[in-house]
Amino acid sequence: MSSDPDPVADELLALLVKYADAPFGLLADDEVQRRFRIQSDRGIKIRLSLEPDKYVVESPVIDCVSRLHLCRARCCSLDVVLSPQDLAERKLPVIVDQPYLLARDPITKKCACMDSKGACTAYDYRPATCRSYDCREDTRVWVDFEARIPAPLPENLKPLENAFVSDDD
Repeated sequence: MSSDPDPVADELLALLVKYADAPFGLLADDEVQRRFRIQSDRGIKIRLSLEPDKYVVESPVIDCVSRLHLCRARCCSLDVVLSPQDLAERKLPVIVDQPYLLARDPITKKCACMDSKGACTAYDYRPATCRSYDCREDTRVWVDFEARIPAPLPENLKPLENAFVSDDD
């Protein structure tokens, strides 16, 4: 069984790329503003990462592996905004009605790319949002990062039963 997420259908990808490209060069500024006003009036929130190349984004130096048993990969329960590059690569699952967000597991509410042990199955091609995220000052994750005191787990998140345990345990 492959650990890669299901690919995005060609038709959906073409539509998503069209929408990703349109506001940034193909339309006049007044047309972009008009479309965003229409979306806003409809209550639709469009969030898109503008990072042109996620592979050059620097990641903070944090020993995540030694903290996973404490934080329970809380960062993987946060919204992750995708970029046109992510859509073009077709390696990450998307939410169909929110195509610029990384999909989540419907039961655990964690990232759909997280395996049963808490590891990222998309680590090599993870989005810029994940690459640049720094949890050290995020009160959703830590009460005190240095003292290794995690924030309480929100009620809407379900811990994975076998997650964050090495094969040696």
